[in-house]
Amino acid sequence: MNLLNDNLYDEIRLIREQLLNRIEILEDEVDYLTEENMYYSKQLYQLETDIDRIVSKLTQLNIDEGLEYQEGSKEVNKESKETS
Repeated sequence: MNLLNDNLYDEIRLIREQLLNRIEILEDEVDYLTEENMYYSKQLYQLETDIDRIVSKLTQLNIDEGLEYQEGSKEVNKESKETS
């Protein structure tokens, strides 16, 4: 009976050791994935910032072109009235 208890105890110790090893591996993977997530979050933020900057520049160009068009139209209308 004592031999059976010893074998059972040894088996429990082995299983415990395996579980502890798996836990360590999982903790390492969680750390790695957390770092990777932070890296990609930074990359995504930078991409969003770049896109916002480009959209802002394009919007400003469209506004500037619209103002130039309006000023050009005013000049054409003024010249048209002067020649009439």
